[in-house]
Amino acid sequence: MPFLTRNPSYYLAALQEVSTDPLHVGLYLDETAAHHDGEDQTEAVIVAESSWADLATAIQRTSRSIRCLWLRIKNEGGDGARSDEIVAAFRAFAEGLVGVTAIESLVLEDQGIGMDQLMYLREYLARNTTLRGIKFHRTHLDTTSSVLLNDFLVSNPALRVVDLTANPRVDDSTIRGMLGAILRNNRCRLETLNIFETLEGEADADIGITESGVNYIASFVSQTPSLSTLRLRIRELSDTGLRELANSIKGDGCNVARLEVCGRFGDEGMLSIADAMMVNQSLRTIDIGMSERLTDRGGQAILQVVQGQNESWQSMITSNNTLQSVYISEKAGSAMSKSLLTNLQAITTVDPHRTLQNKAWNYIENNIEDLSDIGLEAKLVPYFLSFISTRGGANSLFSFIHSRKNAPELFFSNPTPERTRLTPQMEKAKRRNKALKALLKSERKVSGRIQSENINLRDLEDDEQNQRKAMARCLLLPIFKAFEVCKYFIDLLKEIPS
Repeated sequence: MPFLTRNPSYYLAALQEVSTDPLHVGLYLDETAAHHDGEDQTEAVIVAESSWADLATAIQRTSRSIRCLWLRIKNEGGDGARSDEIVAAFRAFAEGLVGVTAIESLVLEDQGIGMDQLMYLREYLARNTTLRGIKFHRTHLDTTSSVLLNDFLVSNPALRVVDLTANPRVDDSTIRGMLGAILRNNRCRLETLNIFETLEGEADADIGITESGVNYIASFVSQTPSLSTLRLRIRELSDTGLRELANSIKGDGCNVARLEVCGRFGDEGMLSIADAMMVNQSLRTIDIGMSERLTDRGGQAILQVVQGQNESWQSMITSNNTLQSVYISEKAGSAMSKSLLTNLQAITTVDPHRTLQNKAWNYIENNIEDLSDIGLEAKLVPYFLSFISTRGGANSLFSFIHSRKNAPELFFSNPTPERTRLTPQMEKAKRRNKALKALLKSERKVSGRIQSENINLRDLEDDEQNQRKAMARCLLLPIFKAFEVCKYFIDLLKEIPS
């Protein structure tokens, strides 16, 4: 089956078959397809329109899945009658597609795709909820025509791939409109975004994606955690733009696994990517197709963050262990040394865990006499010793234990596992004892004051009793004296003879 055909009837038989095998439908619509030599022009138009309408009806009724519908519409500016035939044939086909759910991806190619064609496809796209991918290749898509895609981009929950390749009229406004519509689609889980500008010789100097558009793409990446593949070929992708993109890749919600960039960035942009790789654990592939001023400095930054600098344990564990391949094209790496390009191309991280183990062992082996900067917890020492024994054997294990810089740090200074487990409880009991001691001290002070007050009260009571006794003595003494005088007088009266 040919990749593209001018004969829509070619697929009718295959569409009527009962099969689980998916189909690829490729159609090339131009003046040759709309008008057949040797036929009356009016009859040719009827045949063209009917054949395209019949194909749309067959797609509507088929039980087979159509993996890709590829439509190439070429308009070379021929006579008006034949151009009208192309438009009429495509319109009949587009109207027949409304309600079709069998198509998984749609590719629209060549300069015959513009405002009119998207207008005809608008209803089909707006009502579609199963299309997983859409690609515009060398079309006349621009800001105005892209507005016709808003309903589709906002409402389709199945969309996974958006590809804008070599469309010379795409600019910042086009990018903002399309990506903004996707962001408003809460159900969309976009996985692949390709934005490729045309080459310098084919581009319009006044139309294109500027640094502002690049910044919006970076913002889109940071807000789309489902995105796994990002391919950008943008003429104005500079060091500043790549830095913004790197900041998005550095974010916690970024899951980009494949990054392909082409532009006019240099070493500073690659340093930004290398900095992002220290944090990002999802990136698997980096592809540099075109750049300016890229030297060994930028390439070495990528290599170091992958291999680890071996300067410290911290730099080793913050190195990237997930990158599986780096490709730098011959044009992009023209100023780089062959040895560095070879080392970059030799990066083959298949298992991130194994890669980290290899880096850890290289650091341990080179610093076996002094590993005090690792800060290993005592409970992990048995696993650490087992790792050294497995990788380096008995000699390495002996060197590690025998070193005075290692043993005190790992075996004597650190608490035992049981003490570590009980430390929180001990700290809690210590705090409670401290509070109880403070309370007891306060109670003792209060008790001392009460005892002192009791003593003062007793002394005061004794003084009052003494005073009462003295007062009573002063009051009764005259009475006693008078009584004694009376008694003495009575005794005298008794002695006088009667």
